[in-house]
Amino acid sequence: MIKLIQNELIKIFKRKSIYFLFLISIIAIIIYNYKNPDQNPVLGFDNNTSDYNIEALENTLDKIPSNTEHYISQKASIEFFKVYNSFKEGSWQRYALKEETTGMVINNVNTNYNLDIQKYLENMIKYELNSGYEISEETYNISKTKYNEYLQALISNDWKEFVRLKIRNLKELKDASQDELNIEIEYYNLRLENNINFGYNILNHYLHNYKSNCYGILSMKTNENASQAFINENINRCRAKINLCKYAIENNINYDISNNDNLITDNKIDARISFIRTFEHFEIIIVIIVIYISTTIVTEETNKGTIKSLLTKPHKRSTILLSKIFACIITTIIAMLIVLITQFIVGGVIFGFDSYKLDYIGYNFNNEQVFTMNLFIYNILFGISKLPMYIIMILFCIFIGVVNNHTSMSMILTLIIFLISDTALKEWSKVEALSLVTRYFITNNWDFSIYLFGGISDISGVTLIGSIVIFILYMVILLALSIYMFSRKEIKNVT
Repeated sequence: MIKLIQNELIKIFKRKSIYFLFLISIIAIIIYNYKNPDQNPVLGFDNNTSDYNIEALENTLDKIPSNTEHYISQKASIEFFKVYNSFKEGSWQRYALKEETTGMVINNVNTNYNLDIQKYLENMIKYELNSGYEISEETYNISKTKYNEYLQALISNDWKEFVRLKIRNLKELKDASQDELNIEIEYYNLRLENNINFGYNILNHYLHNYKSNCYGILSMKTNENASQAFINENINRCRAKINLCKYAIENNINYDISNNDNLITDNKIDARISFIRTFEHFEIIIVIIVIYISTTIVTEETNKGTIKSLLTKPHKRSTILLSKIFACIITTIIAMLIVLITQFIVGGVIFGFDSYKLDYIGYNFNNEQVFTMNLFIYNILFGISKLPMYIIMILFCIFIGVVNNHTSMSMILTLIIFLISDTALKEWSKVEALSLVTRYFITNNWDFSIYLFGGISDISGVTLIGSIVIFILYMVILLALSIYMFSRKEIKNVT
């Protein structure tokens, strides 16, 4: 068997086409890294602290009836932005006040417990206008006092006092969602305890992402349209981001520790992050190599007639076919290593090798702990978890190649199946009714990378144990069918 595998590998690596594929893969990796399309997007947090156009707001105010909520809101905004404009562009005061203009949305419902400065202004304006609004003198005095406290903290350049006021006022709120209040209070506590002033930097990005994902969990828990598996998986993802952000904040990490998900918005990825995402970015390259090798390993020899000499030797046909399968698996592993090493070198040259000194920082759902791991060990684990998918592709391509001798048709068919399963089928399977059937499809069970470190699938009924069983079942069926068909395949002029 070992000798047969060696012979198959020699035949594979004698082909010029395999080196052409490797060369194209290397060029693709270089171009991808050079263009660097993975610029993390800005998601509600940017560095724009320019002046607000007060004149435009005042012109709009003149057209609004004075006895309406719209008028009160607009007038409060004008007073608020006058205070905002009084501070220097880029100051912590502007960033702090900018937060006062953006609430969080949960299932289309805006939560604005943190936007209390404008509320105090609105209460004061309503009382002073005396236009039928039921604002008591007590409410007016409280609002005025709290507003002036904020104003004093801003003017005296005391951001910590500003944060303490936010925490105190949040704790005093009544008739509010306790979950949302806890998120806001924890957010400001993290800022205060870790000495993070308002601004536009890495730690502030972690803080904003922390809060955003806390609200993401609340949103998922109240989502009545998605399947429970989809909700659970998204809660898991949010929980991982929350803990990673908190870890970065508490350990004063001033670099992007993002893995497959972005934790820092509007921040260029480095060599470390590119390396972690190797198999995510370049999986299609490996898939094409897998399909090409496993499809042609039988069909080309059959079409050229070279398989005749192999079948005349004293080897069982099943042994010959198994040697081809093992040769394909070994070639796939070599291709994965080439892609990984190429990304390591190219990423280092373009982004700098310094970030490779940093570990992979991940979240283990089993023990709910953040952990660190060597980058190479992580990529090896991730690559191993992807191998079952490639093995099924190899077996499917070989089976198709045994059944018919049309190389191009076999390659195109397998590639189409992969692309459909990776896009449309994956999305359809998130629908509860469809998942009753699609949960048994091999394409929803062959990627074991989703289970790393206790991860779960977002498709109902798909579990680690179930995926293992389905993988083994499909593997045995494809292997048995391939061996059976190959043993019965007619090869003309073979003695």
